[in-house]
Amino acid sequence: MAEKFQEAHAVVDRLLLEQREYSPVELLLAEGRLSYSDYEAWRCGQIATLEEVLAGNPLRISNLLEQAGKYALLLGLQAERREFIGWGASAGRVLRFSGELEELCSVHYRRAGTEVQLDLFMDNSGNVLADGIVAALTSRRAEDAFMLLDKLLETDAGHPRLGVLEALCNATQRLAAPVGDCLAECEFMENYLAPLAARELGAAARDFLVLFWRRLALALRGQPFVADTPFLHASYALGCARDWAGVKVSILEDWSWQDYPLLRTRMAEAEYHQGERQQALAIWCRMCWDYPVEAEQAFAPDRELQSAWERYRELDVEPELDIRYFPAWLLLERKDTQHAVEYVAQDHGPIRAYCALHELLASGSALSERTMELRLKLKQAHPGLFAIYLRSINRC
Repeated sequence: MAEKFQEAHAVVDRLLLEQREYSPVELLLAEGRLSYSDYEAWRCGQIATLEEVLAGNPLRISNLLEQAGKYALLLGLQAERREFIGWGASAGRVLRFSGELEELCSVHYRRAGTEVQLDLFMDNSGNVLADGIVAALTSRRAEDAFMLLDKLLETDAGHPRLGVLEALCNATQRLAAPVGDCLAECEFMENYLAPLAARELGAAARDFLVLFWRRLALALRGQPFVADTPFLHASYALGCARDWAGVKVSILEDWSWQDYPLLRTRMAEAEYHQGERQQALAIWCRMCWDYPVEAEQAFAPDRELQSAWERYRELDVEPELDIRYFPAWLLLERKDTQHAVEYVAQDHGPIRAYCALHELLASGSALSERTMELRLKLKQAHPGLFAIYLRSINRC
């Protein structure tokens, strides 16, 4: 349980870095306890309470949020209550979390001093209207955003945020039409709209941009993956839209997807975010053997795996352990690795080491003719890894 809390602390740290505040709902999304599609359905009033769509043991989820909240206070963050307001047809309605989560999810944490300081110049109708436009855009009320934009033009035509807000409002008109040129649309999203939304809308930019990414993904449906243009594949746009089930489907439509390390990386990320951690781990391990150059960058979604990789890189053994031996070393670090990859067809040093160590760990510590044979195979594959194995069983 302590390891789980450490993982929650790492998520809080990351959310503070990315969003400058910590929100319990964002932790649920980041940890795969809440899918974005269910979150969206809840915001749109299609799900009565958030609690009914969370994945995992309710008590463990509550404990996780409690520990994250305590950690946020230890960091000196200020706690404040916030309400979640519905989108679309549910606009204006305060949403429910249900049960114990009502208290845990209603408290947000931010750094002291990040609140807006109002003075005679800031506290005026122009800023109120600008904030209203942001709220309308992030809750997907484009018509309301345009009405408020017209009022801002009338009352404060020189407002410093006017140009950006007008650009974001105008972008929503694209949603009514199909994508004509996928390459141009992707460049528009990557180089213009996404950075602009991130700058003006902050953490809420994600909810604003999802509809644009879905529109692009629809246009890219059925397009084959081309290594020279990796963004022009539905899996990329669907990943940006947090539609992990859609990412998986779009990749599996290409029978040769395992020939492309980037598609394997996207598949592992999709599996990870859907809670299929062993499937993701299996893909990452096999990438270490098949695509060692690209494998390290693929670990990013799994913070525990990233941490293990950092420890692995610090090992001082001879001969040096490269990334191809990482899956074998992981067998000693993470028990779930033994269930993730059990059979490997290829035959080279790193895989021989993996298979020998896998069988050794499965057979227990009792010495036999077979275990002595396996130990010899492991030692021949990599003496340094064999020494690490001996130290691990001696500790037991």
